[in-house]
Amino acid sequence: MYFGTLTNHGIRTESAAGTFELGAGVDGFTKVGMPVSITGNNTVDLSADGAEIFGLLESYEDRGVEGATTGAVSWQVVTTFDYTGTAPAAGGRIVGAGAGAVKAAGTGAGMNTLVLSVNTTDSTVEVLIR
Repeated sequence: MYFGTLTNHGIRTESAAGTFELGAGVDGFTKVGMPVSITGNNTVDLSADGAEIFGLLESYEDRGVEGATTGAVSWQVVTTFDYTGTAPAAGGRIVGAGAGAVKAAGTGAGMNTLVLSVNTTDSTVEVLIR
């Protein structure tokens, strides 16, 4: 008999990560764990409202000597994000909502994501990014 709450949070394929330059929206360590989107050549930033999610920001490094900030991004991972607006449905898709949050995707959007579970009390979704 099972008495716990099943979660897949943190399951990842280690080889599905890379280092990217970070846009201006990623301004510190507090942005680690948030959804990011491709915004330029080898550059990611926090996923803007309606933007396709590329992956999860795993780390932040201020490389002031080189004049850049960099971070590791995982694009095959199960993670949890805060959502805004109407709760996404399990089995549905999400896109960026701005400010590090996500929202339910419209038709044909969010194809890199799959909602595994929804917590309407905490306004969070457990998501597979692939």
